[in-house]
Amino acid sequence: MHHETMNGIVTLVALGAGSQWLAWRLRIPSILVLLAVGFVAGPVTGLFQPDEVLGALTFPFVSLAAAIVLFEGGLTASWDEIRGVAKPVRRLIVLGIPITWAVLSSAGHYLLGLRVELALLLGAILVVTGPTVIGPLLRHARPHGAVGSVLKLEGIINDPIGAILAVLVFQGIKAEEVERALSVVSMGILKAAVLSGLIGLLSAFLFVKFRERDLLPAFLHNAVVVPFALVVFAAANHIQEESGLLAVTVMGIALASQKRVDMEPSLEFTEHARILLISTLFILLTARMELTDLTELPLATLGFVAIVIFVARPLAVGLSTVRSGLSGRERIFLGAMAPRGVVAAAVSSLFALELVESGYEEASILMPVTFAVIALTVLVSGLSAVPLVKALRLGQEEPQGVLVLSADRVGLAVARALQQMDVQVLVVDSDPVKVDEARRSGFRAARGEVLSRRVLRELNLDGIGHFVALTPNDDVNTLAVAHFRRLFGDSNVHQVRPSTELGRPLPHYASELQAPHVAAGITLDKLDALAKAGATITTLPADEVDTLEDVQQKVGTDCAPLFAVDDDGKVTFVHADESLPSSGNLVVLTPP
Repeated sequence: MHHETMNGIVTLVALGAGSQWLAWRLRIPSILVLLAVGFVAGPVTGLFQPDEVLGALTFPFVSLAAAIVLFEGGLTASWDEIRGVAKPVRRLIVLGIPITWAVLSSAGHYLLGLRVELALLLGAILVVTGPTVIGPLLRHARPHGAVGSVLKLEGIINDPIGAILAVLVFQGIKAEEVERALSVVSMGILKAAVLSGLIGLLSAFLFVKFRERDLLPAFLHNAVVVPFALVVFAAANHIQEESGLLAVTVMGIALASQKRVDMEPSLEFTEHARILLISTLFILLTARMELTDLTELPLATLGFVAIVIFVARPLAVGLSTVRSGLSGRERIFLGAMAPRGVVAAAVSSLFALELVESGYEEASILMPVTFAVIALTVLVSGLSAVPLVKALRLGQEEPQGVLVLSADRVGLAVARALQQMDVQVLVVDSDPVKVDEARRSGFRAARGEVLSRRVLRELNLDGIGHFVALTPNDDVNTLAVAHFRRLFGDSNVHQVRPSTELGRPLPHYASELQAPHVAAGITLDKLDALAKAGATITTLPADEVDTLEDVQQKVGTDCAPLFAVDDDGKVTFVHADESLPSSGNLVVLTPP
């Protein structure tokens, strides 16, 4: 028997990993592949039968996995980000959730023919958006302004609140008496919100104190953080059912916001765990369905999904964001983006089973309707995000801002030159001291390894269209160029020519791995010497100098031409073995 269980678990994990790879190869949302693979592996072929593999552990596993997913979501947010978009996010929670709940409950009752209590439950399940789907969608579409943060934070906060609401409605249904049901729901919401918040904040405080006082060594950080979050989840659930999801989300946000303990290693670890868990969750839950669950769905289900996408979401966003500080175009984009995700799938599966066993036969429709909503909302949002960003002009056609990798002397010198020409600059460095210095100098700066998943995920690249790598480590420069080439294009990534070491050239990479060398190919050590000596920034009309020699005659032989900015604000970097820009103002780093 244990061999069958082991083989089933291996099959589940392999199907999840394979689905993620296939989605990457096909360049489509992974959730669509996961749903399809789960359906084929379960009801179509019978290759994987979750209840035979996990048995009574199925739903405890689903609950714990959802807790880890939401904890990781909390770790990607922070109070600073929330504070910047607090008003629209707060309104989308306080007003948007009730509006969505009311519209979808009405649609469930009148369109799908569900009795009122089951329609209320279906509406509660579907008020949540899917942060695990929204994240990749935003990275692909890249809308500028606050709309990306609003959409991400709404999903992170909505998920646990929606799950709590669904649980309380479920408890109200079991209470049967209307007055008692209302009491259960209202008191449960208050109890869950207050206690979950307190437990989450206290847990984050204790974890930080343990790390600060060396009661938890660094090498056990990742080994302890997830079990610690699961203990918090279980403790909160013991007080109020399903409030654990909100508690671990609050804990994650609190840990992401504090500055005393570095949480980046945890982000690296939990992100890998999240990908694996989401993969297994969707396949597990989809495989539990029967063929008849989908084949017997009423045609009205398509109408219900249409109301989710074209009525409930636009109405909730439209009413919630009046005078919220968002532009009309941003509100339209928000109203079109509402993919559902793993929490909706997990909650619907759990409640459908329990309600059917309690005598509510028509509750069996909850799970297939929810999965239909998930699949179609993800499909519509995934296909429409990029065209909408372009149509609404929420993205810049050719952003000219520059991401500068390095807060060393050379990096800040280049950043200062760009800033003097009114070019947007974002500086990234792993050294917190240098980042603080850059911020004191008036630059927008981010701390972290530029190739770490956390930094890549959190970088605000609004208006950024160029990348220039200026670190003394040519390996890092080359790897960073390889990543940002996919994002910005071949012509918009640049790196410094490495210095020599003991008179020997550093390893030479294949030309296709290199980006053009900035500052006309002047080495990093010479640029550093210029910056250290207090080099100044000089501008020359580009049409007055044709060659590097012309520039040297005007400002000195030790100068370093950096870039040119034309009348339209377009930035053109000066590369080795290329002619100088012919228009605009040429910016040159000159000796003091």
